[in-house]
Amino acid sequence: MAVKDFFSMMEKLQGMFDSDDVEVITNDGQSVRGRIDNLRSTQPFSKPAVKITGSDGKITKILFADIKDVIDHRKK
Repeated sequence: MAVKDFFSMMEKLQGMFDSDDVEVITNDGQSVRGRIDNLRSTQPFSKPAVKITGSDGKITKILFADIKDVIDHRKK
């Protein structure tokens, strides 16, 4: 399910904070998988973004505008 608007994106990502296995797919086809480290949405002069910490410890920042889809792979 692709998420287009800001509020839908915030709600979806906030619901995944307790998951260690979130995958973010960007508009250009890249995929980043890991744990949501930070959501940046209200700071002045910054664009809304999410930071994902991968299993290797690398932190990747992805702007909301670049996100095509978000998948929660946690075992339920």
